[in-house]
Amino acid sequence: MKKVCTLIVGLLATSMSFAQQKFILSHIDHRGFVNLSGGMSMPVKSLMKGDATAPSDVVALRGTSMQVSAGYRLTRRFGVMGSFTNCLNDAGTQKLVDNIQKSHSGGNWASSGGAWNCSHLLAGPYMTFATGIWMFDTRLTGGYSWIQRPSTELKGQFYDVPLSIKTSQTRNGSFAVGGGASIRCKITRNFALNFSADYVSTRASFDNLTSTLTIGQDKVEDKIREVHAIGLLSLNGGLSLLF
Repeated sequence: MKKVCTLIVGLLATSMSFAQQKFILSHIDHRGFVNLSGGMSMPVKSLMKGDATAPSDVVALRGTSMQVSAGYRLTRRFGVMGSFTNCLNDAGTQKLVDNIQKSHSGGNWASSGGAWNCSHLLAGPYMTFATGIWMFDTRLTGGYSWIQRPSTELKGQFYDVPLSIKTSQTRNGSFAVGGGASIRCKITRNFALNFSADYVSTRASFDNLTSTLTIGQDKVEDKIREVHAIGLLSLNGGLSLLF
């Protein structure tokens, strides 16, 4: 009986301590934050329009995302924030195979590609709501993106002659817009767990891609142009420093 009473008293003391800590944390007013988080990046529909005169058969697949962001609340509800996000998404090249099989049936065709490397530097206003130890943010952002188009290669046979088409890797910058939302849960006076979702849309143009066609021993180089309307959704989780 004595052990049971001791256990009950211990649980009550722990519960009261937790309730007291929760009460204290819910009444600390933090105006700024710095987030460090990571997660996954998913290609979604872009707000930008493509270019029918510069099509491309190379797409982005699901990948990883890393983000650093910071913000400061200027009034009770509104503040300004900035973020830097880097996304790595493998290239999907199956359309290269599908298209050449339509025009050159038979034979074995294979394709390969690197990864899309997309970096976004964005800033804009955000609105925040707080209840207890929870904080909710929504934001609209704009800025600049650096998009690295991966190298690709298509290999196969053309009338029993080896054929390959290689396209170079290149990088270009473009204007970007986006938006997002975050949920933070305070765990100490100055730290919180952070969960966020961010959408970024941009239109990357690559005007001087080098495409190398090799048929047997013959090799020909050409310059091609591609335009990619890119939309990425990043789902991240991490830690926030509150101040």
